[in-house]
Formats: sequence, C-alpha cells, structure tokens
Amino acid sequence: MSYRAEIDGLRAIAVVSVILYHAKIVIFGRDWFEGGFIGVDIFFVISGYLITRIILTELEHTNTFSFIKFYERRARRILPMLLVVIAVCIPFAWQKLLPLELIDFAKSALSAIGFGSNFFFYFSTTEYGADSALLKPLLHTWSLGVEEQFYIVVPIVILVIWKFARASLLTLLIGMLIMSIQFADVMEVRNSELNFFLPFSRFWELLVGSILAFIELRYGRTKNPILTQTLPIIGLFLITHSILFFDAKTPHPSFQTLIPILGVSLVLAFCSTKDFVGKILSFRPIVGVGVISYSLYLWHFPIFAFGRIGSPTPSTYDKIEWILLALVLSIVSYFFIEKTFRNPKVFNRKLFFGSVVVSVVALSYVNYDFIFKDGYKDRFPDFVIKAASDKAIVWEPSALGYACYNRTEKFCKREEGKDKTWVYLIGDSVMGYLSPVLRERLEKKFNYGEANYGGCPYVIGVSINYSRDKSCDNHLQQRRLSMVTNSKPSIVIVGGRFPVYIDRTNFDNGEGGVEPVDFSRGEIILNEGISFSQAFKKTISKTLESGAHVILVYPIPEVGFHVPKKIMNHFQKIKRNDEVVNFDTSYKRYIERTKSTFELFDSIESTRIHRVYPSKEFCNQIVNGRCSTHDNNNIWYSDYNHTSFKGSEMIVELIMEKIEKAEANIRGN
Repeated sequence: MSYRAEIDGLRAIAVVSVILYHAKIVIFGRDWFEGGFIGVDIFFVISGYLITRIILTELEHTNTFSFIKFYERRARRILPMLLVVIAVCIPFAWQKLLPLELIDFAKSALSAIGFGSNFFFYFSTTEYGADSALLKPLLHTWSLGVEEQFYIVVPIVILVIWKFARASLLTLLIGMLIMSIQFADVMEVRNSELNFFLPFSRFWELLVGSILAFIELRYGRTKNPILTQTLPIIGLFLITHSILFFDAKTPHPSFQTLIPILGVSLVLAFCSTKDFVGKILSFRPIVGVGVISYSLYLWHFPIFAFGRIGSPTPSTYDKIEWILLALVLSIVSYFFIEKTFRNPKVFNRKLFFGSVVVSVVALSYVNYDFIFKDGYKDRFPDFVIKAASDKAIVWEPSALGYACYNRTEKFCKREEGKDKTWVYLIGDSVMGYLSPVLRERLEKKFNYGEANYGGCPYVIGVSINYSRDKSCDNHLQQRRLSMVTNSKPSIVIVGGRFPVYIDRTNFDNGEGGVEPVDFSRGEIILNEGISFSQAFKKTISKTLESGAHVILVYPIPEVGFHVPKKIMNHFQKIKRNDEVVNFDTSYKRYIERTKSTFELFDSIESTRIHRVYPSKEFCNQIVNGRCSTHDNNNIWYSDYNHTSFKGSEMIVELIMEKIEKAEANIRGN
C-alpha cells in the first residue's frame, strides 16, 4: 500500500493523548486529558487496519500467506525497542525499587517479553488509572500484549475463512466485532478491570480496522468531495471530544467507546492529504511525532514511573522535563534501533533472530534472578525491608481455614465455637492491615470475621465509585451489617481513613509531604439522601441495636510520604552513633486534619461504645508535639498511611484492651 501521512498524524494524536493522560498535568484547576487513555484505542484501530491490509493484499495477489514473513515483520517492528526499554529499566529498578517492588517489576518484564502483560497486570494491579499503578514502570506494555494476541489469532482466522468461506469474510468479521463489543459492554458492568485488560474485550476495536481495510480493498476509497471534506472533520471532532470529556468514570471499553472509534474510522476511511483534516494530520512536525510514536509510547511510561518514585509530588516542570526526555530518547531510538533492526540489509533474518534470542535469554536470566533472590533484600537494612514487606501480607483464606463469601471482598469468617463471642473487623484497607495481627491475637479465644474493602468505609447508604471499580456499593454495606446482626454476641471494630471520606482531599503534612493520591476521583453517592456523617451514625446505631459492642478506631496519623522508601533513601544516617534521624509529622496538623472525624465519633454515645486512639501510641503531643513513624528498631508504616506489622501490633494492643472490656461486659463479669 502507498504511504499515508495522515495515519502517522493519527498516531501522533494517539501517543500525545496517552502521554498527557499519564502526565496528569493540571491547567486552570483541571486535568484536560483525563480521556487521553483512548489514544490506545486509536492505535488498536490503526493496527487492525494496517495488519488486515497486509494479510488480504498478500492473499489477493498470491492466494497464500507466509506466516514466517508476517511474524518476522511484526518482530522487527516490536521486539528490539521493547527489549531495549526493559534493559534500560533494570538498573533504575535495582536502584529505586524495594525488594517486593523489584520482584513485581521482574515479573512484569517477563510477562512483557512473553506478550502476556495484559493478564499479568490484571492480576497484580487494582486499577489501570490509579495512582499506585502509575509507579509500575512497564504497565503500559499491556496494550502490546493485546495487539500480539490479535496478531496470533486474526491471520489464522482470516486464512481459514479465505479458504473455506471467502464470500462471507466481511459478514463473519462484522459478526465477530458484534460479539466482541457486546461482550465488552456486559463485562464492563460485571468486572470492569478484567474487561479493560481482556483481549476479547478489545478485539472489536482492531476488527473495526480490519473491516475498513476489507472494504477499501474490495470497493476502493470514495472520491466524493462532500464525504471526503466533511466526514474527516466529524471524525476528528469525535476523537477530540473523547480525549477532552471522557474520564475515569467513563465505561470503557463499552458501547460508549464507539464514539472515538467511529471518529478514527471516519478519518481512516475518508481522509487524504488533500482535505482539511488531512492537511493538518500531514503537517510535517505532527507526522514526525507519529513516526516515532512507538518509541515514544515505550519510553514515556518508565520515565514517568521512575520519576514519580523519586519525586512523589512532581511539579508541572518535572513532567515537562520527563516528556522532553522521552522525546529525545525516542528520536535517537527510532534512527538507531527501530530503523536499523527493521532493515534486512543491516540485520538479515539469522542475525536478527539470533540477537533477539540472546537478548531475551539475558533479560530473562536477570529478571528470574531478581525473583529467586527475593529482590536482593541485602541492598537495604533489615528493618526497612521488614516494614515494606508487610504489604505482602494478603488473605489466603483456604490456608487459614476461613469460610469466605467473596474472596475478592475479603468477606471472611472463622468459627471457633458456638459459645464464643464474635469479633468483626470492618472498614477499608487501613483496617485490613490490622487483620493479620488481630487474627493472631484472637485465635482460639474468639470467633472472628472481617469485611474490609479498600477505599470503602462501613457506612450504610453510601456507595463510593472509584472509576471502573464499583464494588463499594450499598449491597456490600448491607451484607456487612447482616453479617454482624446475624451473629450474637458480637464485638464490632470499625474504623478507616475517615478524614479522606469527610474532607475529600489527599493529605498534606504542611511540611512538604503531600500524599500523591487524588481522592476526588472516588465519587461518594449518598443513597438515602442524608449526609455522610448522618449515614455513619445511623450505621453504628443499627449495629448497636443488634446488641453488639462497637469499638471505634479513631484516625491513624497520616504521614504525607512513603515511610520505608524515605528512610531507605537516607538509611546511612538513621543509625550514626545511635542517633535517630526523625521522619515525623506535626501533631497539630493531625488534630486539624482529623477534627471532623473526632467530632463525628465523639457524637456517638452508648455504654457499648469503646474508643481507641492510635495517636496515643504514635504521637507525643506533650514532649515535642510530633507524630513519629519509627523508632530505633522498627518502622511503623508500610507506605503513606498503612501500618506495618509493628505499627499494627501497637494499635491492636489498644484494641485488645477494649475487646477484653467488652467481653467482660457481655459475660457479665
């Protein structure tokens, strides 16, 4: 096929929108590119179009298809740059990542090499657009996995149809497209995260390109001046609208994704360098960005990720510098890597595949070594590793003998005896981090259950939607209440990051430490038309009506920085002549931050209410007015706000005092 500059212009729009989406640059109080994720969908349509044209053109001219040549071209296009980026990431991962993070990086690198990143990141990442996901250097390779899986399936499908049902090729392609988009729309409701990463949920986008290629080859491109002048303008408008007005709450992929996909289709089908849109997309600087778009896509995300790891609250200038660095590396990579390896005169088939095999073996060896050596823990002091490793404590209900209603919701119970008191731990991830210690302390003495879900406080009548994750709904809240009311006698431990839910802001310690999490993206829905505070009071009231004792865990001091990482970066100074370098926060700031929560908790009165104040263990308001994060032997946090095992022990010790008091009251002692 003849070269079409406007396709490179589309690639430029796609890659720039993705980069600006990941950069999260706020201008005039708004991130204008929240819908930039559709840049990947633009790439999918273009890929489907170009690949299908190659396949059908070869079949039309020769009535055969060479899989070897096809996959060699794909390998020359994709593998060299991918392997180079992974190799360059390795020393930065070694320097900046804690052991568990290094292991996770190594697994992601191996999955990227094997084109299975989309499945790996579904099982290891809670949400694609979440702030924690932005710290995974190779997260963006999920889209390569989808494309490669399409490249494996589609040539075979088209070849089979060509041999046995050539006249029905278009009909069958349309049928597969319809099934794929219907599947995506249904899955968006049932499991939005899985839907995002699944290849079959995305194949319809590539099949749109395939159908465009078939129609173009069969019937040619229209020369109607009205269509060629107007439809590309409409297409560009739909693409621009999606980039500017889609956001994290937009169902995606779904029927709504048809808006940008239709836009891309109109540009591909009707645009040329002679019309208005074609002239814009064919503008040389735009085409230049499109030409290096693959390198730019691969480089930008690791640069952003490692930059954020080094600077949790990057400025706009930091982000601009990252973008410029990615641009420079992409230009160099395009000329010295992409063009070189795609040229069979420079790298013949044997030399090319020999180089790829050697590189894959070497990179696989290094990354497997990271995994089998436990992320090389000896790089850092033991107490730093211990605190950071507490994140690895996860629910394994089957091993612990728990009966779980829904493992993903951590809705679990363990019964030690019919006559024993039930103790329930209910709240968000902050409460979940107390669970391992509490389970151990309660074992054999009490029946135990928990229903903790990240970002989901125990408040009846309240739903919180975190973009595609809609699991924190009133159905879950009612199940939590039912679990408590159906078990008597019971003690219910309730807590969480209530300052976040009440104030709707991330934590700023006032001393340069700002937690890099945007809590505004979690939409709180008050299902019963009352305020959040009223709903919480009503929840505790219903819990008390069941005869339960309630232990309110007041807010754990927030920090504003990743404690183990900050200490890791300065660990040489931590113990020098037994002098501890303090990484603490202001107790005054803690009081200001938690004022509304304290007022809410204090307003709930009952003889069966018991109160736990973690600040008594973490803060010394009398001596220095500071809240500490560690002592000489232990770190009390595993990240910005979740406690380490030691920190959890400190809080559980306070909780156990209240449990014993409540148990004595229940037994009449």
